[in-house]
Amino acid sequence: MTAEAQPLVSVVVPVWNVAHLLPRCLDSLLAQTHRPLEIIVVDDGSTDGSRELMLDYAERHREVHVVTQPHRGLGAARNAALSIAGGEYVAMVDADDWVEPDFIAHPLAIARTTGADVVVSRFWFQVGQMRASFPLRQRTGSLTGPEAARLSLHLTRLPAFAWSKLYRRDLFRDDDPPFPSILYEDLATAPRVLLRADSVALTRRPIYHYCLRRDSITGQLGAKNVFSFAAALDILRHDLHAAGYADAWRGDFRTLLRQAMAMLSIQVLFQPNRIPLRVRGPLLARYAGLLRALAEPPEAGHGLRVVPCRRVRQHNAEHSPP
Repeated sequence: MTAEAQPLVSVVVPVWNVAHLLPRCLDSLLAQTHRPLEIIVVDDGSTDGSRELMLDYAERHREVHVVTQPHRGLGAARNAALSIAGGEYVAMVDADDWVEPDFIAHPLAIARTTGADVVVSRFWFQVGQMRASFPLRQRTGSLTGPEAARLSLHLTRLPAFAWSKLYRRDLFRDDDPPFPSILYEDLATAPRVLLRADSVALTRRPIYHYCLRRDSITGQLGAKNVFSFAAALDILRHDLHAAGYADAWRGDFRTLLRQAMAMLSIQVLFQPNRIPLRVRGPLLARYAGLLRALAEPPEAGHGLRVVPCRRVRQHNAEHSPP
């Protein structure tokens, strides 16, 4: 296959106040073996020098394109990048993580060989110099979109993280910005996007390094995290109902609710967080009540909705995506 035949791949990198880690992320993307490549870096209102770093990279590397917006959250930043992404395929990387040199080439080869619309990869959990590979439990090499979407309701089978997948760009519709402006936005989005795929391929090679940090969004756990998780589950509940899968997948969704209760309980009770001791019990009791309500079918007209994002300003216009 000639270099000219290779498709453009867009990589979406939302950034908010991670100047000390951003060079590692961008250097790993610039080291990709695949070309052509566009790296869309979204400054989500950073105040720590991240924006200046992005602009410096854009000045020195034609693959890097900088977009800026007021601080509106990870989901809105991803939507902003998707609104200008010109690639046939899209990948997503968080700015505090980094990737292997074949992060694009390996899943892309699988996608082009099998015709898959999405390729899901394994990844490393990284804590300093220590790492452990996530044990992707699903062993089947190929799934239909609905099969993959159903598995994504199980946190240990096919995780709903946005960054562990290579997607065909046309799975993200311009009239339906996929990511809500809440924490845990992946959980509210991945099943809906997977449902649009004809086929989903899996690879057991770990090619992404997911860094666990105390100062990350999930590392700074507060009450907002707890209620955002419930909000993401509510959006997912409405999507499954609208797509006609709510009844058939009721058991899977209730399993997800039980997992969500167990996961947040461990984080609130046993991991360092910003929640005062005196309110942890009442907070979890309220969260449990929300999850019980989510086990029931949604009422028409109720629940959170995804708000379309506004177009944002792209700084290096001379390097606009083709």
